[in-house]
Amino acid sequence: MPSAALTQARGVLTVRLAAGVTLRSEDFGAVAYVGERDDFFALDLAYAAVVRRAAAGPGAGLGAIVDGEDADRARLLASLGVCATSPATPERPHLGRSLVGDFAALPTLSRPLVVNCFSTAHCPLSCGYCHADDLMTPFRARDERWGGAAASARWDGVAATARTAGLVPAMVGVVTGGDPIVVPDRAIWLMERLAARKRVVLDTSGVGDIGPLLPALRRHQAHVRVSLDSADARLNDRVRPANPRYLPRGTSGFAGAHVTLRRLRDAGVPSSVQTVVGRHNQHLDDLRALRDHLVAVGVRHWVLHVAIPAGKAGRQPALLPDADALDRLRALVRECVDGGSPIDVRVTGTHRSPNAVLLVDTVGRLCVERRDGAGKEMIWSPDEAPDPHEVVRRYHRHVDLAGHASRYLNGTLEALPQPVG
Repeated sequence: MPSAALTQARGVLTVRLAAGVTLRSEDFGAVAYVGERDDFFALDLAYAAVVRRAAAGPGAGLGAIVDGEDADRARLLASLGVCATSPATPERPHLGRSLVGDFAALPTLSRPLVVNCFSTAHCPLSCGYCHADDLMTPFRARDERWGGAAASARWDGVAATARTAGLVPAMVGVVTGGDPIVVPDRAIWLMERLAARKRVVLDTSGVGDIGPLLPALRRHQAHVRVSLDSADARLNDRVRPANPRYLPRGTSGFAGAHVTLRRLRDAGVPSSVQTVVGRHNQHLDDLRALRDHLVAVGVRHWVLHVAIPAGKAGRQPALLPDADALDRLRALVRECVDGGSPIDVRVTGTHRSPNAVLLVDTVGRLCVERRDGAGKEMIWSPDEAPDPHEVVRRYHRHVDLAGHASRYLNGTLEALPQPVG
């Protein structure tokens, strides 16, 4: 491998695939998933070719030598965490659509990017806007830990979840619920199965002991998303109150989330914060305060979800944000761009395409929100004969494909002047 000085003098770079990056070929080029950031990037043919060269290299992770336009492409890819270069290219926040290269519009994806897998129906909080409450309520009594059915029933359920998730050719499997922190043994078991074919993300409120999960999270290079809605602890805990079935009244979700973020950082597990934007925190001043708070405590990756009329929120429309919520979020992100804020931002607009998210519930049913937002629709039963090709056909039939791509490729930020490439 040439030295950094020599490559710089010749205007060439050595480039290799960054650690924790997964690549999937598509007709338009490829999709790269960067686990450290929990970000997807669609790459056109020219950028995909550079990444493939970086991944192949001469062996032993040494990478490939590139020059000219490919060296420029390698630097841009490295700035997004997809590749690593020598001489080194510093990473930067990404605050726009996740399209790298020449794209006239968001691309069509042949297969799903993400499948969300429920490890438990239980949660230590009782958020009024919970998107998946309707999937969990009927099955909480099955969980032996909380006094339901026999222990075998809860393991049968998570085994069915793992089997169904294994049929979905997604790049990432999200261990969620409920909250996996409540029943860590089930979450670890599910992580182990998902990691055989997918990158792993874990969603949590952070209210509980993350310790039992840390070895598995490190082993599988998993990313953890911790939920936090406000820089004001009182407001956060009002909209995300402790569930007295599991926690003493007055337990602070705000404090728990911060303890978990700190423990993840100390353990070297990459993490981000996700925020549900509703009536309680939709104003720009509230969102600015949360952004500045996250930056101050060391958070560098932030996902904002607009609350949708599904699950509990479907019965409580007063919790939903105003119709201009996306415009406010775009304004916030534009401020981050203009001010050089050191935080990655992704904004989802699932309220515009409710059937854009794949969910595997605690008994292994593959579901999506109905197109009209009127509850969940099962599109695959765990009782059916395993057929990955049929699962993909149903994905194409029942899922809003443009909405799915937009959710994970930051399509909601199309109005921002963030050309990449």
